[in-house]
Amino acid sequence: MTEKRYGDNMLPELTTFGYKSVHVSKRVLFLDIVLSIFRLNGLLIAEGDAMTEKLGLTHARWKVIGAVALSRNGLTVPGIARVLGQSRQAVQRITDVMVTDKLLEYCNNPNHKRSVLVLLSEHGKEVYNTLREVQDPWAIDATDDIPTEELEVALRLVQRLIKKFN
Repeated sequence: MTEKRYGDNMLPELTTFGYKSVHVSKRVLFLDIVLSIFRLNGLLIAEGDAMTEKLGLTHARWKVIGAVALSRNGLTVPGIARVLGQSRQAVQRITDVMVTDKLLEYCNNPNHKRSVLVLLSEHGKEVYNTLREVQDPWAIDATDDIPTEELEVALRLVQRLIKKFN
């Protein structure tokens, strides 16, 4: 058994279970990606909370308001849940609170009698536009030293993995 180095990991190169060395290498790289995404998620949550605190938002509200704002004709609660990769129940709880806080509103859905559309309220639109004034410079600064091509490759990889596990 030999050892291979990937990132900060020094792991034995296993060829058990019938997997060849190339599969083990891909496994280690994939698990490094998974752990890095977990770490990035935690950092983005902290950044989101810090960035949106002055607007009365949390990272959870930031995600919901962003998903709704980027939709053309509103989304249903299950639609928001799919976009965010969260449970319908969790999204329902937060949208209910955001409706109470007048950031969102429920509207009749012409395509479904029981599943209402979630839209930004007028106040929600104002908050989203103010959010953009903070979010856009943050996004530009965060990616300033990363070539566009690398961002495109990363996005395609993440989208491909989402599709695989969805």
